[in-house]
Amino acid sequence: GTGRVGSEIVKVLSMENKEITVLSRSTDNYSRLINIDINYLLGDVMNPSDMERIFSKKKYDVIINAIAKVGDSPNPHAIGQDNLIEWSSKMGVQQFILIGSVGAGPKQSKLVSDRVWSMWKDILQEKGRAEKALIDSSIPFTIIRTGIILYKDTPATGKALLSEDESLVGIITRKDLAQLTNDCVLNSQCFDNIYHAFDLSLGSAIE
Repeated sequence: GTGRVGSEIVKVLSMENKEITVLSRSTDNYSRLINIDINYLLGDVMNPSDMERIFSKKKYDVIINAIAKVGDSPNPHAIGQDNLIEWSSKMGVQQFILIGSVGAGPKQSKLVSDRVWSMWKDILQEKGRAEKALIDSSIPFTIIRTGIILYKDTPATGKALLSEDESLVGIITRKDLAQLTNDCVLNSQCFDNIYHAFDLSLGSAIE
């Protein structure tokens, strides 16, 4: 919740007066969320005991997974997702939103170039496992896949879209992605759907 994508989602959610709990592995990026009324919890999604402690503290209506692999840390996508799903199921979470990636899966997608696959194969495969685990669970889910995210502090265009057309690969700002995520929170029209997020005003992208 304190990463480059997660922090933007938190900012948008906070403007909706939603009660927000942010889980992070460290306090390093708390500065991204200054002056926002949220609850902080320290923990690691890859640690089952951390998940038991966190989910035992209170009931959550929605889980949003925007975790990322940082530096040389272990890949958290599949194992972390399994732990989150286990406790989300036990505690009756109403919706699980996963911020995923175009091309996630066990094999190279036609939407992913040889260069990108060689660089990100392990991450895309683990993200594919994370998606499958969520789809196979009994939790109402929303998967939002992204192509290229503009990580600089690019302003929102307000023109980004979610499409069920899985052949689309696009570019999107963090702020627009956050708004699209917020729009799906407890929105039954988003339940059990996989979307590709893109913004035609920023051009197209082939991964």
